[in-house]
Amino acid sequence: AKEGRVLMTLLPGIAILAFWQWASGRLIREIYVSKPTAVAARLYELFASGEIYPHLWTTGQELVLGYVIGVAGGILGGYALGRSPRLANIFEPYVMAFYGIPKIALAPLFIIWFGIGIGSKVALAAIMVFFLVFYNVYTGVRSVDRELINLTLVMGANQRQLTYHVYLPAAAPFVLLGMRMAVPYSVIGVIVGEFTSSVQGLGLFIHEASSTYDPAGVFAGIVILLAFVVVANFLAGRLERRLLRWKTPMIQPPSDI
Repeated sequence: AKEGRVLMTLLPGIAILAFWQWASGRLIREIYVSKPTAVAARLYELFASGEIYPHLWTTGQELVLGYVIGVAGGILGGYALGRSPRLANIFEPYVMAFYGIPKIALAPLFIIWFGIGIGSKVALAAIMVFFLVFYNVYTGVRSVDRELINLTLVMGANQRQLTYHVYLPAAAPFVLLGMRMAVPYSVIGVIVGEFTSSVQGLGLFIHEASSTYDPAGVFAGIVILLAFVVVANFLAGRLERRLLRWKTPMIQPPSDI
């Protein structure tokens, strides 16, 4: 049964690849879409020659740093505003207003502030991840039943015990959901930053491949990015299942790029 499910999952992908291979050069010119076999050959060439490794290293650093900074800031900010109604009343309108700004529009500004190195890409990825995690943590903390909090306080719990035994367990599903959903957003932030201005990275590689009419190179770069996202989502999903066997998160944050 498990093998059957895997096969059913793989079949659409195999069919798309087979149609792509057949259609390239027949229904549409190969200069526009290349072929899966050409993309595979380009991937092999990139790794065999070592050409792609500096780009991978740079983009990997930017992804990890941007993701970690964004997640840490989102957890701290969401928890602080969720715990304090007074702070929430003051800052929530500002946070939500800034949340509505398309973060991609900030890329040129971050280039001016942080330069064309990894700093601007880390900042852009971090700001995109921050708001997604912040929204989830803030919602999770605010969702805690007030009667449960009062009951815990009546039983003699201090603020530290309240944090560890009430707020954190209640917010954990929201935190992990936000962390998992933030993975592609960190990739978007980094790649947009590299498209805008950079000296190295997968975004620069894809941009240069497109400007030299190398569709196989473009698709090779996209496949590598997809591998980043798939692996990170797999690891985040396993962590979520391991830590939250007892509860399934129900909140879905709004889509924002």
